[in-house]
Amino acid sequence: MLGELASLRRRALRKGVWFKVLSKIERSICDLTIRAISTVKSDRLLKALAAIMDKLKSVLESPVSTLTRTVGRQLASALARVAYSWGHQGARSWASDDGFARYLAVCYMNTPVYYRDQFEAGGLVT
Repeated sequence: MLGELASLRRRALRKGVWFKVLSKIERSICDLTIRAISTVKSDRLLKALAAIMDKLKSVLESPVSTLTRTVGRQLASALARVAYSWGHQGARSWASDDGFARYLAVCYMNTPVYYRDQFEAGGLVT
């Protein structure tokens, strides 16, 4: 866990979000933990570090990855259901295909806002 925290700290510093996202207290907790502790024994400290790490992970995640996880997965499962209902037996695997979900997310990103609203009104994306 401490190795992952140090790695997140390096990535956040490189991307310039370390000082923007975390408060001085959160940065101090991370720095002191990395320097002084080899294993975390306190449940309170563990919860605080987990919250800080989650915050950093969400900021460091790329927009394409975020859309793939949300919109791309929903569109892939909807298309897989439709194709399977039309008799395509291999369509079941589309819902779990990462590449297909990423493709759909990128297509969604490049779709004009007017048509995105039509997707959402039709219930394909929530």
